[in-house]
Amino acid sequence: MRISTQLLYNNNLHSMQNGAAELGNLLQKMSNGKNIQRPSDDPIGAVQVLTVQRDQAATSQFVDNIGALSDSLDRNESYLTSMIDLQNRMREIVTSAGNGTLSPEDREAYADELETLKDAMVDLANAKDDKGNYLFAGNSTTTAPIQLDGAGNYVYKGDNKTREVQVSDSTWITANSHGEDLFFSGGGKDIFNALDDYVEVLRDPTLSPGNPGFDVEQKSMMASLDDALTSISAAVTTIGGRQNSLSLIETSHQDMMLFNKQLVGEVEGLDYAEAQSRYQSSLVALQVTQESFVKISQLSLFNEM
Repeated sequence: MRISTQLLYNNNLHSMQNGAAELGNLLQKMSNGKNIQRPSDDPIGAVQVLTVQRDQAATSQFVDNIGALSDSLDRNESYLTSMIDLQNRMREIVTSAGNGTLSPEDREAYADELETLKDAMVDLANAKDDKGNYLFAGNSTTTAPIQLDGAGNYVYKGDNKTREVQVSDSTWITANSHGEDLFFSGGGKDIFNALDDYVEVLRDPTLSPGNPGFDVEQKSMMASLDDALTSISAAVTTIGGRQNSLSLIETSHQDMMLFNKQLVGEVEGLDYAEAQSRYQSSLVALQVTQESFVKISQLSLFNEM
């Protein structure tokens, strides 16, 4: 077989280029700490890393959803707890107002305070989140849930729908409580209209405990308070349960994200000691190839004739 000078030259040049490329690849790996720079470096490992990274991104989104939902539930719980505080004071007043020894002036003073508490209750029921959405209007978040109709009665203007937030592959958590359940689900009057009717009775100097007209409204007012307090307390309890679930799910997600991070590190992470050893070997090989190339480029087969 005849071997030309050009063939020796090309073979040496090819070896030198491969050596330089190997060194460059090793330097890139050492600079970013990743053993897989492209899928061809490790096809199976590259697919595994992509799969884990996709799962990691989805889990990260679930964690973000949990954070936002938890904040929203905290806000709901805060307003509902304030409503309970108002109702506890209302109950004290209604109980005291049933005392037959009170004067009409005393009942008038209680009426004034109940009106103030009712207005505060309406404000809480019409509370908004940081984006201006009504919290207790169901999915009608741009509509104030508690309004007065043309006859001066309080009515619910929201809907009875709830919003679900996905917090894992298979878990959705309810994000809101609507006003129909909270205020208008009892068997008697809702708390807002019951307060209006009761205040009117307290302001009537001809009515007092023992009078049928007074006693009927007194009983109706207590029943409305019981209904509202039961509904709102149940909502607060439900929120607490949701928060506990979110906490457990978030912990599970964080553990999985940590595991995935470690797994990716094991698959694509670089063994620096091995890489340094390979780098030194490749550098020596390249230097030898370069020296040979210089000598070969100066030779001709005719020199041996």
